[in-house]
Amino acid sequence: MSLLKHILSPFVEFEDDKKKEPVKEPVATTAARPTYKVPLNENVEHPLITGTNINTTTPATVSAQRSAMVTPLPEHEQYFEKLIDDANAKNPFFQGTDYKEFIDSKTDIGDITDEETRYKTAFNVLKRTGLTKEKLISTAQEYHNLIGRDMNAFQTAHAQQYQKEVRQREQLLQKKAEELQALTERINILKKEISQVSQQLVETKDRLNTTKNSFLLAGENKQHEIQTELQKIGQYF
Repeated sequence: MSLLKHILSPFVEFEDDKKKEPVKEPVATTAARPTYKVPLNENVEHPLITGTNINTTTPATVSAQRSAMVTPLPEHEQYFEKLIDDANAKNPFFQGTDYKEFIDSKTDIGDITDEETRYKTAFNVLKRTGLTKEKLISTAQEYHNLIGRDMNAFQTAHAQQYQKEVRQREQLLQKKAEELQALTERINILKKEISQVSQQLVETKDRLNTTKNSFLLAGENKQHEIQTELQKIGQYF
């Protein structure tokens, strides 16, 4: 149950009250704004790239999704929802009623069609728990900054992963292309050599066959000449 529903429950019955959720108790003091810095070392990590939540989508699926990308992937939307939930639950800066509870409460009364009324209703009810306009704005800005820092860390880790996986393959591809070029040049040389040798082979075979055929023909002619002479000798003597 959201904080708004918890406050209004004595007066309004909600259909989904069966799903009970613990309500964060507001605190009297506000913790100092935490500071975050994206690591500048050479191995920046991000759970969606180097952690246990790394995306295991197949390359074919990624390609299809990228070609038709009009909305974020569900797992990325869920990641940022969880990022806010975790910060809201664990970060002292977000203790008590803040921007997240306001958004949750505004969603709970989504049946109010007039947007201005919906916003004011949610805020006026949560004022009873200590929510102020200043805190609403400051925590919204900090959630915004939290997402920005996470996006920066993601982009740094992604760039390192890109450098590691893509650049290596680009270099390998370049090497293979150079090898192919060298092989192509070698093949062209071999083709010319094969053509030359083939021509020489034809010429050599023709020359040798001509020599053989001429020799045999000459021998046969001489044999025929001798046979003819033998016939005449036998006839005349």
